Amino acid sequence: MVQRIDISTISGGEKILDQPSAGRRGKLSSLRRSLNALRCRISKRGRSKPPDQFLDKFSAASATSDTRLHQAGCVAPQAVPSDGVCSRLSVDPSLPSHYRWLSVVSLAVLYNIIFVIGRAVFWELNKQASVLWWILDYLCDFIYLTDTLVHCHEGYLEQGLLVRDAPKLRKHYFSKQRWWLDVVSMLPTDLAYIWWAPSSCAATRLPCPIIVRINRLLRLPRMWEWFDRTETATGYPNAFRICKVVLAILVLIHWNACLYFAISYALGFSTDNWVYNINGPKNLTLSRQYIYSFYWSTLTLTTIGETPTPENDAEYLFVVADFLAGVLIFATIVGNIGSMISNMNVTRVEFQNRMDGVKQYMAFRKVGGELEARVIRWFAYTWAQSGALDEERVLAALPDKLKAEIAIRVHMDTLRQVRIFQDCEPGLLEALVLKLKLQVFSPGDYICRKGDVGKEMYIVKRGSLSVVADDGITVLATLGAGSVFGEVSVLEIAGNRTGNRRTANVRSIGYSDLFCLAKRDLWETLADYPEARASLTERGCQLLRKDGLLDEAVFANAQQTQDSLESGVARLEQTVENLNLRLARLLAEYSASQAKLKQRISKLEDRVQKPSPTSRGAEAKAAHQQLQHPAGGSAASNAAGRLRTQRRKSHSSTTTTTTTTAAEESLTTVTASGTTPTVPGAAGSASSGTSSSAPARQNTL
Repeated sequence: MVQRIDISTISGGEKILDQPSAGRRGKLSSLRRSLNALRCRISKRGRSKPPDQFLDKFSAASATSDTRLHQAGCVAPQAVPSDGVCSRLSVDPSLPSHYRWLSVVSLAVLYNIIFVIGRAVFWELNKQASVLWWILDYLCDFIYLTDTLVHCHEGYLEQGLLVRDAPKLRKHYFSKQRWWLDVVSMLPTDLAYIWWAPSSCAATRLPCPIIVRINRLLRLPRMWEWFDRTETATGYPNAFRICKVVLAILVLIHWNACLYFAISYALGFSTDNWVYNINGPKNLTLSRQYIYSFYWSTLTLTTIGETPTPENDAEYLFVVADFLAGVLIFATIVGNIGSMISNMNVTRVEFQNRMDGVKQYMAFRKVGGELEARVIRWFAYTWAQSGALDEERVLAALPDKLKAEIAIRVHMDTLRQVRIFQDCEPGLLEALVLKLKLQVFSPGDYICRKGDVGKEMYIVKRGSLSVVADDGITVLATLGAGSVFGEVSVLEIAGNRTGNRRTANVRSIGYSDLFCLAKRDLWETLADYPEARASLTERGCQLLRKDGLLDEAVFANAQQTQDSLESGVARLEQTVENLNLRLARLLAEYSASQAKLKQRISKLEDRVQKPSPTSRGAEAKAAHQQLQHPAGGSAASNAAGRLRTQRRKSHSSTTTTTTTTAAEESLTTVTASGTTPTVPGAAGSASSGTSSSAPARQNTL
């Protein structure tokens, strides 16, 4: 009997339609939910963190949470067409799980790099623990096969989006030139064991059959990819680079040792003093064979020790090639290590150079010893706290959005305590954070004095400050981390009896780190946030009223003036907008009338220049008579000439009549308006019309 199960039972654990098996399947559903919860708890990605209202304003918390749950597998994936497992398979290379998989593949590649060559030469190594070698070999083959499946389904970015379509991923994988390396590295070359048994390896028969697995070394690019990702992700890139170079040195020495032992076998063990001496029970052991070969390889490649002198041509050629390779390879490696070590201390060297320059300047200018000691202590504190890190230079390559987010994360503890930032807009906070400048004050330094012109406001990040009286002894208040002062001087509040002067003396008790915000930067930022500007102004007014330093009448008049000014500006903007609309309408009407006038002039010109049908018929008749009577050609020609003259004169009279009519219309219009017009060319047109009308009348008679 086939029992029906509701689909929602599998995905969400709802009730099952089939009542007899409800209890059993309910237990399976609860077990499934328990396993999912356990997996999320182990991965530590499904744990919900307590909400942070301050951070929620500046980050898309919901999107981040969904992404993390998706990565952990604790949220059901989106619906995908279920046309097969391969069509739904896709791997995100940015996930930590993919990085861990690359680590596993790198271990398999490193195993083959070391032991395939070593077991092919040192027969004792191949004979010991043969079962273990078989397990490790085919475990690496399984890892290679799985990695090929993962590699051909790795997502890539197209138009800034991650491609997850499996057929498209496979097409992209085979379009690259590296796919054949994965295929060749998986070829089953172990089939050669059928006629070349691994147990046949001995001192009289080298290399060992394991050499057929040398194609596994072609998976080396995957290990390089893991190196690149680790170097990018680690917080100690220089130390990792040094470890990577040391690993490369050891692998090269290992390969060269195996090559030396193989050449000793080819030339004959114990045939001379240069090759390996295999005589004696101690020299037959694996440890002596490998250690001596490794020692000889190290001396040769590093060229720092005495090695046995070659005795035949082959040995000389091998030693010369080894020396050249050692000089080229190890010179490059040593140079890289030197540059890495120097880069590790470049920040300290730059800081020391700056401090030495300041000390030389103070010695040259004969600054007092007490001040010089204060400067040196300030340098020491700066290095101890931040390593003299230039944040602006380090973050210069990032966009403003990322710089603002980093600054908010770094200075979160300080900004959380600033009261004026609790209810401000996220955009305002991002803009202000980017304009904050960090300043460090030594013990006893005055941040500001009473009566100074205020050009900055300060936010205490670390340390303690004291507000002292004019005598410098009486402490009026103590400021700690998150305190804000100096905002009254930079707000330029009308009615402030002190103007823009400081109203108190603020002195640093110990070393203090303060964020400084300039007046110009503050007002440039507040120009786009009027509500925040009003809130900050109101807070400044409250502080002034508390100290009795606000002239209410002046402040009220300034507010009225500001309101009237703003309303006047608004009316002016509305008037300018109306004028722009009227001007645009007039321009459109002018363009339309100009187009109509051009059309009328074009039609009039075509009408004037078009010849009459009578004149064309007369000319054609005269030409026909001339062709029929050549003798009378002169008479016909004269007749045709008279006809052309008559047509030109009629054309002139028509033009004159048109001009005269236009002038009369213009004169009539101007007379009606009561002005005396000046018609350019009117007299000339009239005279020409008079002179041309007489011959026309004579021709007509």
